[in-house]
Amino acid sequence: MQPMTGFVTYAICAAIVAGIAGKRGLSWSAYLLVMLPLGPAIAIIVPLFTQGSANSPITTALVFCVPLAALLVALFSKGPAPSRSGTQSREQKGA
Repeated sequence: MQPMTGFVTYAICAAIVAGIAGKRGLSWSAYLLVMLPLGPAIAIIVPLFTQGSANSPITTALVFCVPLAALLVALFSKGPAPSRSGTQSREQKGA
């Protein structure tokens, strides 16, 4: 995969995962702040430790595991519980 194509594809995947997290009531900005620097960092660090190429399919697969893991976390996380104030509970009781 060409580097620019890979970065654009990664950014689109990260935006989709952040959007899903936002729809579930989670902090979409926190997901973006974690995913956006972590993927390129893996793309830089893995070839240094393996003395391999940054264009290898293994490096690409490891980089795209970051949005996949974030997607799983977003899907299995519970959103914030709806707060029930005193006026809401009275309205539900019919008072």
